[in-house]
Amino acid sequence: MKCVIIDDDPIAATVIEGLVAKTPFLELSHSFGDPLEAVEYLNEAGVDLVFLDIEMPKLSGLDLMKVLSEQQKVIVTSSKKDYALDAFDFNVVDYLLKPVTDYARFLKAVNKAKEANHTVQTTPTPGNVFVKVDSLLVSLDLEEILYVEAFGDYIKIHTQNKAYVVYSTLKAVESKLPNELFQRVHRSYVINLKKVSNIDHGNLQVNDKIIPISNSYREALMGRLNML
Repeated sequence: MKCVIIDDDPIAATVIEGLVAKTPFLELSHSFGDPLEAVEYLNEAGVDLVFLDIEMPKLSGLDLMKVLSEQQKVIVTSSKKDYALDAFDFNVVDYLLKPVTDYARFLKAVNKAKEANHTVQTTPTPGNVFVKVDSLLVSLDLEEILYVEAFGDYIKIHTQNKAYVVYSTLKAVESKLPNELFQRVHRSYVINLKKVSNIDHGNLQVNDKIIPISNSYREALMGRLNML
């Protein structure tokens, strides 16, 4: 999700920038200290998520929300609780109190934004992908893919019965797989969330394969698990 930060406090903005950088599915497009400069940018750029302060000179966060597109999700970042009721009248995704130092709380908020963003997508999730095997294009059911593994200049797509070697990068393949079903867990692995049988601190298991979990992806993974 492409996001922007709008906050006239440079220290608070820097903190949010650091949290965004830790989150694999977020991409920071721009950070604004002047809300008026942000308005023009938001009208032209494809922005999915806005981290928005309320008390700012020239234009308050509440006033700025009046001109945002319905497709642009908002997470309020404010040092005061006083504006929460007004903010939720604009259907903001979440309201974070500054200083925003708890990454788990931040991750909960952005996961809500990601789920809301998926809800408004009009393109249906594909049920299959085609991979080139020799001179043929072979259809693979997405539900049957166990995990995808980096393999030098290639990637391996593992299913229950076969591994398909494809000339591509893991990043390119990840961008074509539906986010609701697949998750990056390591620089060398993307896994099908439905195929995970167990998880410990540093690894997870898909079928009989033990797959490492990088620290940089662990919190994003844990945030997506349906836990009792």
